[in-house]
Amino acid sequence: MKIGDIIIRGLLIKAITSLLVVHSYAQMKGATPISIVNGQQSMAINTYAVVVGISDYQDPGIPDLRFADKDAEAFANFLRSPAGGSLDQDHVKVLINAHATMAQFGIALDWLIENAKENDRVIIYFSGHGDVEKKTLTQPGFLLCWDAPSHVYISGGAIALPIFQEVISTLSIQNKAKVIVITDACRSGKLSGTSVSGSQLTNANLSRQFSNEIKILSCQPNEYSIEGVQWGGGRGAFSYHLLNALYGLSDTNYDSTISLGEVRRYLEDHVSRETAPLAQEPMVMGIANELLFHVDDSLLKKLKTDGVERLNNFASIESKGLEQQVLSMVDTSIKEIYFQFYQSISAKRFLEPTSDCAEFYYLKLMSVPSLSRLSSSLTRNYAAALQDDAQQILNLSSKAELRELVVARAIKAEKYLSYAKNLGRAAELLGKNHYMYASLQARKYFFEGWAIALQHRNSDSISGLQGLERFKNCLKWQSDFPQCYYQIAWVYAMNFHTADSCEYYAKRAAELLPSWVVPYAGLAYLLSEKFKYYDKALHYFYLALKIDSTSAYIWNNFGNYYLKQNQYTLADEKYLVAMKLDSAYVEPYYNLACSMSLQHQKDKAYEYLESALRIGYDYAWINNDADLIEVRNETERWKTLMLKYFPDKVNSK
Repeated sequence: MKIGDIIIRGLLIKAITSLLVVHSYAQMKGATPISIVNGQQSMAINTYAVVVGISDYQDPGIPDLRFADKDAEAFANFLRSPAGGSLDQDHVKVLINAHATMAQFGIALDWLIENAKENDRVIIYFSGHGDVEKKTLTQPGFLLCWDAPSHVYISGGAIALPIFQEVISTLSIQNKAKVIVITDACRSGKLSGTSVSGSQLTNANLSRQFSNEIKILSCQPNEYSIEGVQWGGGRGAFSYHLLNALYGLSDTNYDSTISLGEVRRYLEDHVSRETAPLAQEPMVMGIANELLFHVDDSLLKKLKTDGVERLNNFASIESKGLEQQVLSMVDTSIKEIYFQFYQSISAKRFLEPTSDCAEFYYLKLMSVPSLSRLSSSLTRNYAAALQDDAQQILNLSSKAELRELVVARAIKAEKYLSYAKNLGRAAELLGKNHYMYASLQARKYFFEGWAIALQHRNSDSISGLQGLERFKNCLKWQSDFPQCYYQIAWVYAMNFHTADSCEYYAKRAAELLPSWVVPYAGLAYLLSEKFKYYDKALHYFYLALKIDSTSAYIWNNFGNYYLKQNQYTLADEKYLVAMKLDSAYVEPYYNLACSMSLQHQKDKAYEYLESALRIGYDYAWINNDADLIEVRNETERWKTLMLKYFPDKVNSK
C-alpha cells in the first residue's frame, strides 16, 4: 500500500472515529454533542430542567386553574422529545399539582444548583398562580406552590421572588450556567392580593427581577394569561404557541434551529391575535440570536399534520436512571434499608422510634460508600419531607385554625414540638449557607414557642417568658413573620395579662398582612374575654368583618363576645351565621350548646352538643367547661352521651 493511501486511510479512520464519538454523546440524555469551534473541542453540555404546573390548589381559598398542569406536562414532554434534548429522569424534574409543594420545589431548585456546571443549560418552567399580598418594596411577590395558604404566603407554601432570584443568580453567576426562565404566573382569579393587583405586580417584578438570563413570560405586567379549550383541546394560549414555536413553526429562516428572536416574533404574532379582544402579549427578554433548540424534522412534520396536542403523548425511551443504576450494584441488605428509609418517610416516622425511623435508615445509607452518588438525592428528599406537616399547620393557622382549634392543647403542643424538631433537622441537612436555612430556623423557633404557649396558657409569667424567648428567636431569623407576632399577642394576654402589649403585637401582625382577618378577630376576642374591654373589642370585630364578612371564625368569636355579656339572643344569632357559613366548623355548635345550657334550655343544649361531638370535639374540654354545668347535672343523660362518643375514656374511669 502506498504511503499516500495509508495517510488517506488514517485520516478516514480518524474522521469516522470522531463521528462515532459525536454520535455516542448524542445518545446521552440531556447532553449536547461535542463540537469543534475555532479548532477547539468543546465538552458535552448538559441540560437540566425543573417543570412545575399547578391547577388544583390545596387551599379552596385559592382559585383553581383549568390547564396549568396540562401546560407543564406538555412542556415536559417537549423536553423529553428529540426536539427538546431527549431529557431523561436524571435531567428533568416534573412537579404537577400535589407534588409541587414549596418544599419539593425548593429541593428541585437545589438539585439544579448542585448539578449544573459551567456552560450547562438550566430551564425553569412555572405555570400556576403568582401574587403579592401587600404592595410594598419588601414584598415583591410569590410563586404560589400547591400547599400555599390563601393568606400569609410569607409563612410558607410559596416561593418568594427574592429567593427565586437568589437561585437564578447562583446558577448564572456562580455556576456560570445559561438559565432560561419561563413563567405563566399571571392568571385571573380572586387571590389575597387582588385589591393591590398582586398577580400583575408579581409578573412585573419577575420581568425585572433577573438580569443576564433568558426570560419568557406569558404576558405584560398589566395583563392576564388566557386559557381555553380552543388551544389544543384545553391549554393556555401562551403555552400552546410557545411549544409550536419551539418544535419548529417559528423557524422562519429554515436553518433548523430556533432562536430567541424567532420565538419572540412567533409569540407576538399568534398569542396577541388569538386572545383579542382581551390583551395578552408575551414578554421575551434576552439576546435575539441566542440559540434555544434544534428542529427535529420528523416531529415538525407530525406537528404540522396532527397538531401539538398529538405530540403531548410523546415520551422519550426511558433510559436507566441514576438511582436504578446505583441500586443495581449493591447487595440486597442495602436495598432493604433504602426501601425502609422511603417507607419511613411515607409513614412520617422521621425521628422516632429511634431504631425504625427515617433518621435511623438515613444515617445507615449515608455510611455506605457505594451509595455516595445518591447521597445528595437522599438528603434533599429527606429535608423536603421533614417540612410538609409543619407547613400544613401554618396553613390552617392562616385560616384561623378552624380544624386545629378543637384539638386538645396538650396534643397540639406535643405535635408542634415534633414539627420544631423536624424543621431543625431539615435545616441541619441543608446547611447554614442554604437559602432556606433562615426560614427553617424561624419556623422551628415559632413551633417551639407555640408549643410552650399552649402548654402554659393561663399560666404564670415565667412560662410566658420561655415562649417569648422562642418567638423572639423566630423574629431574629425572619422579622416579618406575622403569625409569630400574633402568637406573641396571645402570650401577653394569657400569661402577662397586659392588654396594651397584646393589642400592639396583634396590630403588628395585621399591618404585615392587611388581608388576614385572624389578628383583628383574635384581638377582639382577647380584649373582650380576658380584659372586658367591650367597646374596643367591638371596634376590632368590625375591622375584621370589613376584611372578610364571610369568615365563620369572626362570627363565632362575635358570638362569644355577646355570650360573655350574657346577651344570649345576639350571641345565638352570630353562632347561627357562623354555622351557615361553615357547617363543618365545630366551634359554633359547641358554643350554642353552652348558650342553651346557660339559658336552661337543656334539650337544645344536648342537640347542639351532640352535633359538635359528631363533627369532633375534645373530651377534656367539654367535661370541664363551666358553661355546660346545667346539662352535666343531668348525670345519666350526660353519661349516656359520653359513652356514645368517648367509650374508652368513660370506661377507663
